[in-house]
Amino acid sequence: MNRRDLIIGAGMLSLASSIMTEAADQKSFKEERRENNMHSNFKHNYLRLNDGVPLFYIDEGQGKPLVLIHNLMFGADYFWQKNIPQLSQHCRVIAIDMRGHGFSGKPNGGYNIKQLASDINEVLVKLSLNDVVLGGMAIGALTILQYLNDYGSDRLNALILSEFTPRLVSAPGWEHPTFGDFPEEAAAGFADSVRADRDVLNNFVMAGFSQLPDEEILEEMLINTYLTPTETVAEFVEDMVEKDYRDTLPTISLPTLLLYGGEKNQVFPTPLGKWMQSQIPNSKLVIFSDSGHAPFWEESKKYNESIIRFIEE
Repeated sequence: MNRRDLIIGAGMLSLASSIMTEAADQKSFKEERRENNMHSNFKHNYLRLNDGVPLFYIDEGQGKPLVLIHNLMFGADYFWQKNIPQLSQHCRVIAIDMRGHGFSGKPNGGYNIKQLASDINEVLVKLSLNDVVLGGMAIGALTILQYLNDYGSDRLNALILSEFTPRLVSAPGWEHPTFGDFPEEAAAGFADSVRADRDVLNNFVMAGFSQLPDEEILEEMLINTYLTPTETVAEFVEDMVEKDYRDTLPTISLPTLLLYGGEKNQVFPTPLGKWMQSQIPNSKLVIFSDSGHAPFWEESKKYNESIIRFIEE
């Protein structure tokens, strides 16, 4: 049995062991969403990119702009639903639906990180944003590194990088690949595995939690991921496994907040966060000991407060 199978199996075991306290927390959260009518309060906005693709974004709050880039498969309003309401009380939050995701346009191809970085640049330019805190998780964080390589940091004030590795695939001397071990041959075939059986993606979502949400919330999550077409995900995966941004990290001159799950993290089981802090000058690390790959969800209060303190420093 390979490591990915073990990870998937662990995710399924976590589902079987979901406890009542988590269910109670989720029930309370759903009640709060209904009371606050959270989704209807989000401002739904579009802009049209230079290649004609419409890009959806949420724009909440006032003050310093915080631009958020979500992870693969989820739209911004679902992904950041536990974060935007609190963060927008302290700054202007602009949460983008990446192309191919959520309500944004879904062209037939062209899904890669360099294109995402171009899209982010267009958003900043078209919305006349400066002094930006740019934050992203996983592929969102990779997009930020690509943005720095392509466009520099003139429009930026600080970075928030969450739950990503600069190189997903194993390599000699590299201690922090995805799953702790992601051989090149497995990485090369992963996109085709997604094309052949979308359930591979469901298993990855489940492996991202230290303690899975209750069945109702989990089903809602998995349904939401289908807003992103399978081929879109496969193309992004093909591009991600080819990237290596390790050399970019020491060149970052902006204040940087690093947000990582702790020892319960099945996706990144090595001390990746500490290594990242050692590579990025002027960086701060916050570890979420009760989270896996999803601290924005599992410890959302601490996640939000960490961002707010960083922005207000």
